[in-house]
Amino acid sequence: MDTIRVDGNDVLAVYNAVKAARRRAIDGPRPILIEALTYRVGHHSTSDDSSAYRSKTEVSDWAKQDSPMNRFRKYLESKSLWSDEEEKAFRKSTRTEVLASFAAAEKLKKPAVEHLWTDVYAGETPWNLAEQKRELEDLMRKYPEHYDASGYAPSQ
Repeated sequence: MDTIRVDGNDVLAVYNAVKAARRRAIDGPRPILIEALTYRVGHHSTSDDSSAYRSKTEVSDWAKQDSPMNRFRKYLESKSLWSDEEEKAFRKSTRTEVLASFAAAEKLKKPAVEHLWTDVYAGETPWNLAEQKRELEDLMRKYPEHYDASGYAPSQ
């Protein structure tokens, strides 16, 4: 398998690596692994508290110094393609748009729980998902007071 290693915090380097990988895959055809090296600012998962093994200062310094967004912004500013005024206007309009999208999404009716198992696989459901579905159905029958008609636990 071919591989490409790239600075994952450099937006343009990642773009070029993906472009080259695509070209090589089409011309090959061989699989290509892109290894994008980066600093993980967030936790591994919701159960990981990375402050136990690295300081908040370390994380904030990395986020300020080498975040892909900051690096690309500095690049654009050095080429006079972006400015503080544009940044402020963009942040304001994006925030407004995101908040409006959240408000609209919160008003949407949740899909029925059964779609947890029907929206990914065509044909036969894998055994492990069928087992999970049975387990949830058993719980819903055993504790009906904890689920609404669509199968969701009511908001607290």
